[in-house]
Amino acid sequence: MSRNSRKRGIGVSGAEEKGKEPQWRWKRFDRCEQAAQELDEQPVLAQWARNSASRDTNYLSAISLQGEQNAVFGTLVSGRADDEGSRSSHFHFLLRKDALYTIGFQEEAIVEGCEKSALFFEHAEDADSPLDGFIHLLAGIMEPFFEGMDRFEAKLREMEDSLQERNGGYMFHRIVELRARLLHWTGLTRPIREIRYALEEAFPEQMEESRIDQALQSRLERMIMLQDEYSRELESLLLLEENLSNYRGNEIMKTLTVFTILCTPMMAIGAIWGMNFKHMPELEWKAGYWIALGVIGGSTLAVYVWMRAKGWMGDLLRSDNRREKM
Repeated sequence: MSRNSRKRGIGVSGAEEKGKEPQWRWKRFDRCEQAAQELDEQPVLAQWARNSASRDTNYLSAISLQGEQNAVFGTLVSGRADDEGSRSSHFHFLLRKDALYTIGFQEEAIVEGCEKSALFFEHAEDADSPLDGFIHLLAGIMEPFFEGMDRFEAKLREMEDSLQERNGGYMFHRIVELRARLLHWTGLTRPIREIRYALEEAFPEQMEESRIDQALQSRLERMIMLQDEYSRELESLLLLEENLSNYRGNEIMKTLTVFTILCTPMMAIGAIWGMNFKHMPELEWKAGYWIALGVIGGSTLAVYVWMRAKGWMGDLLRSDNRREKM
């Protein structure tokens, strides 16, 4: 499709540009108002264009069992590999047996940072049928998803390395952040999968004859496989982080308990000799202070030896209680 035809908002198949007899048309519009105006002579299409103006989220509908009037139309939200936030682009589409209509479809909103997608869009214009052309579009829209998964995997590996080196409360927040990013890509994949089912519903014979459908199906299965694997890996990391947090909490409680028990004789004896009674014979002893220190130290040591003999100290006070670096 030439740049001039794109600017006019109406495109034709590659076969027509090459001088061959066109088999179908890809009509592209920039805005819903423009589409409604130019399709005014076809009330059904014009109504579709007007209804699309109020949609900015995923929407899909299929008309089947009506022969030549079968159609699939809706709105598809797409994303880019370098944009995992809330900003996303969307376009409206209507696929019939003899034509493909799109409103607001802009390659630049998808292919920026993903040059391979442009090839899919070029092939879409040269497809043998509107169905194949639309499937080519879906394949191109999915290309940034794989780049997004590659970046997601890099961040996942980085977090796993950090988890081996040290683990703090911030790791939980990083895992939750990665889960949110995975949900972002999963949310973009699900509508394309649904569209493919709708195509089978509306155009069963053409889908069986389509040469590109199997490629789209393989691409969807590969993406779903990646998302499932990463989801399970995140669940494992979340469970590992939970276990480490529990272990760390238990060690802290054990430390506080041992410290409290070891200090009990000191606090008890100090409380007794801190009383302000008038007649306390120990106050007259010349070596009373040193005797008190000895009693405190001896009782503390005795409690420690007793707890260690019972095995209640564990590895709490051992110098080798450190994780080896991987």
